[in-house]
Amino acid sequence: MDLNSNDITGTGDINITGTITSSGSVTANVTGNVTGNADTATTATTATNTTVADESSDTSCFPLFVTAATGDLPPKSGSNLTFDSSAGILGATTFAGNVDLSGLLKEGVNITAGKLSANLNIDLANGMVHLFTTTEDATALPNIRVDGSTSLNSSMSTGEAITVVLITTTAAAGYSAELQIDGSAVTEEWLGGSAPSTGGSGGYDVYTYNIIKTADATFVVLANLVNFA
Repeated sequence: MDLNSNDITGTGDINITGTITSSGSVTANVTGNVTGNADTATTATTATNTTVADESSDTSCFPLFVTAATGDLPPKSGSNLTFDSSAGILGATTFAGNVDLSGLLKEGVNITAGKLSANLNIDLANGMVHLFTTTEDATALPNIRVDGSTSLNSSMSTGEAITVVLITTTAAAGYSAELQIDGSAVTEEWLGGSAPSTGGSGGYDVYTYNIIKTADATFVVLANLVNFA
């Protein structure tokens, strides 16, 4: 029977045993199982399952989410929520709520083969702990920022606090008594009431700064210096 350029219109059921092959579009509600490939399908409105496979090599992936807990919803992604499937690292800009962690908790340390006085810009994008392995022989005025194009002020809200640790390889002539944030001077409140005037005689000097943002470009800086030798 030749049905080229003709339509079939009717009511009732069509029961077919075998395979239906169409070279055009099929628009219909289907009850029951459908197998095979829909080569150009763009939307599965109420699909409940999808085939997934382990993929652990991409460094830039984007987890999917929906905008309600239940319902027939389109999946979405956000450029501010990333996943490195190769390293198993989930990235986001902010975490809210309580954090309950179990197992090993570790933090990266930015190690510089140089001295603080020659590497004054402390980029927090590289971490909150910075170790300088060359013996310090001069006074240093470190500048705390996020990176060369991002200020700490723009990255913190009023009422937020961070802790920055600078570790220098000591010499008596090498120390830091002042600090800058985003290239501007701040007033440090030193533990014990006095800023350091000398470096340690050996080992490592560890500077710890608790920085609290109290208003726009305004910070309370609580500073402490301890020598480990």
